[in-house]
Order: sequence, then C-alpha cells, then structure tokens
Amino acid sequence: MPSTLKLIYVLCCLIDAIAYTFHKDWLGFASAFPALCLLAFYYARRRGEYKLKDYTYSLGLLLAAVGDITFEFRTETAKAISLIFYMLSFSFYIATVRKETVFTGTTKELAKVSLNLLLLISPFLIIFSRLPSGFFFSSIIYMVFLSLLYITALLRKTNKSSYQWFIAGSLAFTLVTVCEAYFSFVIKVPYDAVINKVFYGFAQYATFMGVIKTFKNFYPAN
Repeated sequence: MPSTLKLIYVLCCLIDAIAYTFHKDWLGFASAFPALCLLAFYYARRRGEYKLKDYTYSLGLLLAAVGDITFEFRTETAKAISLIFYMLSFSFYIATVRKETVFTGTTKELAKVSLNLLLLISPFLIIFSRLPSGFFFSSIIYMVFLSLLYITALLRKTNKSSYQWFIAGSLAFTLVTVCEAYFSFVIKVPYDAVINKVFYGFAQYATFMGVIKTFKNFYPAN
C-alpha cells in the first residue's frame, strides 16, 4: 500500500479514537471510518474489475463497519447484535481465501490445529468463572467463527507475505476479543476502548494486506 494511503488510514483510526474519547455519545459512527476507508482503498485497487472474491471481501468490510457502529451503543443488546455482524464479516473473510486453505488431515496437522485452538481459548478458560453467563453464551458462536478465521489463516498455502499478514490480522482480532473480555470483567485500565481500537485497526489493516497480496493467486493471467 502506498505511503499516502497508509497515512490516510492512520488518520481515520485517529479520528475514530479522538471521537470516542471526547464525543462518543454522538460521534459513534466514526468507529466505522477504518473499515470504510479500507473498503474505498480496495475498490480503488481493483479498479472496478470485481470478481466473486472481491465481493465477499467487500461485504465483509461493510458488515464490519455496521458492527463497529452498533458496538458503540455499548449496551449488552448492542454488543450482542454487533457480534452477529462481526461473525458474518469473518465468514466473508474466510470465503475470500477459502481456496488457498488446505487441510490434509495428517497427524502433524491435527496436532498443530489442536494446539493453536487451545492457545486461542486458554485466555477465556482462565477467567471463565468471572464472565457473566449472558456474555459467555452470546460469545460462543462468535468464538466459533473467530476460531475458523484463525484456522483458515493458519492453513493457507500461499505466498509468504500474504500468509504472514493474514495470520497477523487473525491474531489481532483474537487479541481484541481477549482484551474486551479482560477489560470488561477482570481489570480496569485507562483508555481501554482506545487500546482496543488500536488493535482492531491493525487487525483490519493486516487482513487487508493479506488479501491484496494474493491477487496473483486469485486472479491468474488469462
């Protein structure tokens, strides 16, 4: 991504953080700026030559933007609804790179997947008793989709750069989820929402880089 576009994206993330810090009650829509910014970049990058995977990723970003706005209402109902949008967003991200994900079912691969899944859920198992039942049950399906996203990233057979970016994005989404749980029910830190916004902004950016660096794989020359 050109430096100019990177600066624009960072600016969108800063606007989101500043709007939340000083005017979160009536500037909640600013939380959608990062995802919408990446959507605009993606559309410009493809220059209107959309194919199926372009639509899936674009819809994923759009659903993420809707989820971001919904989440900013900060009520339990709003958070539950936003999780639905995030689940749908993850499903479209998975669909975007599905053909590059290969699961052979070997003992080594099964062990690799099992270990990574254990590492993924262990932060939640540690604080299981401190999580409200409502939050826990509303998060179960969301965690399934997040796990699928991470495993999809882990098993991708693609160029090194694309693989590294996409798995970094998946790990960052996991970090956002862990931080949300810990900051909400275990520890209190100053500007916790802003910290999560930084991780979330990186997660979307890394996923974006993982997708655009696979154009040669997805769109071979005719």
